[in-house]
Amino acid sequence: MSDVLIGTDIGTLGTKSIACSVEGKVLAEDYIGYEIVTPKPGWADFPMDKPLKAVCDTIKNVLAKGKIDPSIVKGLCISGLYGGSGVPVDEEMDEVRPCIPWLDTRAIKECDWAREKGLEGKIAEVTGNCIHPYWGWTKMLWIKNNEPKKWARIKYLLTPNAFAIHHLTGNMSLDYSSAGNYGGIWDIRKNAFAQDLMKDLGLPLYIFPPDVVKSAAVVGEVDAKGAMMCGLRKGTPVSAGGIDAPVEALSVGTFEVGEHTATIGTSMCHNIVQDRSNMKLSPLLINYPYVADDTNKIYTFGGAATAAAVINWFKEQFARDKSFKELDEQAAKVAPGSDGIVVLPYWNGERTPIWDPFARGTVVGLSLFHTAAHVYRACLEGVAFSLKDNLETAKQIGAALNDEMTLIGGGAKSELWRQIFADVTGFKMRHVAMSYGAPLGDVLLAGVGNKLFDYGEIKKWIQAADITPPHSEDTAKYERYFTLYRKVYQAEKDTFKQLYAMQQ
Repeated sequence: MSDVLIGTDIGTLGTKSIACSVEGKVLAEDYIGYEIVTPKPGWADFPMDKPLKAVCDTIKNVLAKGKIDPSIVKGLCISGLYGGSGVPVDEEMDEVRPCIPWLDTRAIKECDWAREKGLEGKIAEVTGNCIHPYWGWTKMLWIKNNEPKKWARIKYLLTPNAFAIHHLTGNMSLDYSSAGNYGGIWDIRKNAFAQDLMKDLGLPLYIFPPDVVKSAAVVGEVDAKGAMMCGLRKGTPVSAGGIDAPVEALSVGTFEVGEHTATIGTSMCHNIVQDRSNMKLSPLLINYPYVADDTNKIYTFGGAATAAAVINWFKEQFARDKSFKELDEQAAKVAPGSDGIVVLPYWNGERTPIWDPFARGTVVGLSLFHTAAHVYRACLEGVAFSLKDNLETAKQIGAALNDEMTLIGGGAKSELWRQIFADVTGFKMRHVAMSYGAPLGDVLLAGVGNKLFDYGEIKKWIQAADITPPHSEDTAKYERYFTLYRKVYQAEKDTFKQLYAMQQ
């Protein structure tokens, strides 16, 4: 057997590892799921005990499944969900409290405070980003303001993947993509911590690991304790990894300027690769360093809080007896536009480009004529309108966009949904049938970090893809529906706020 690399991704709802030859052949994969903690509506906590165990167990399992001798494993890389606040740890490197991850929206007062302090313009100028509870710095301030005793115990804030790396190697790490995705404390142009802004916000520099490194960089070796935990040999090099959304984009070959990918999972991420020397920024989108060529490339993306989550919700509530294939077959018989229904897919607030934590799911246009198939199709179309909203924002700032977009994630497996995405956006949809997600991107980063090949190697690993072109007549029809989609949100945004206040 040739040399092997292992990639592991800590996801929001589960951890996946793959073992892969240095030629890009996947030898084994393993996944372990877990649940996120939701103590209140709009809140989420991410304790690291189960994810850390899942990291170790999935690595052990791929070694066993692939019958891989740990001595031929030349590197490991771990990526992870955007950990928001980061994992707060004390002097003994134990969790002070659970990480507050990306989907949590509790830090509304902290956002209001920053705006009242007049920091909105400065944050946009320095970081390229906006003020919203999505950003990690707002969640850090929430802990500081609401749990002062716990805040006082914090020695460091570590990303979920860095927390796992520490347990395996004893070393601390922070990659560029994770540092940039904290938001209002990272200078996007200098590619360094924005120390003046940190002073304005009252966040000390010392709570972060001292060095920021590339995602491919080797940040430690598996120590004796780590070897016992995960089954790898002592001395196995471990790379820093990064935020899993860009690592997943890298896994399907998104690397050159103009290439863009949409991940249709529980949430949705549409990413664009830009050169730092000619980056086009808008605080309506999310901007931070890319996980490949980290000091030269920028990752600009639009993120929907709920995408396939909306479709799963519909099936769970109204169609438990049907498969997704059956639902697709019924929805395919419904005309584009769902005979006059518009859905806003904001089931958990929304990130880009409206940045509205109060926004909620909305169905407009129902009549006694409509069936469940109409509503299901309208939900598929609503998520596609959300993607178009982000694409239009990217176009407005002049970001380069190839006419072909790669569509990945569980939602991309639906042939009907791929056609809807193509028709709504007007872009050709490229779908890689066999996609291993972020863990394959981690494998690439581990190989680059250990100088086995360069980033371009990923292009050799990608299998042939299906291309779904748009139907021009349907694109024109959807353009009119998209205008209504935006209009409905503007008409209802104040209602969303009032409903939120009544809930409280």
